[in-house]
Amino acid sequence: MPLTLEQVLSSFPGWQIIDMAGGWAAIRTSPVRQDSGLSNVRCGETLDELIANLHAESRLQKPRTPAVDGNPQV
Repeated sequence: MPLTLEQVLSSFPGWQIIDMAGGWAAIRTSPVRQDSGLSNVRCGETLDELIANLHAESRLQKPRTPAVDGNPQV
């Protein structure tokens, strides 16, 4: 069963989601730095595609665990 817009908003706090009449856009409510490797805007042709893109963004946002030798692990 597809998620409703309200369910998506509650699943991804910190994002404003907009129906763009031909696709969906999610915009961070608190922008991240340009050099952070993260996006301030994610889009999808369908709400399901946008959800997948927001899940991908969430995985990128998780902190990396530093290695013992000081080189970051991915």
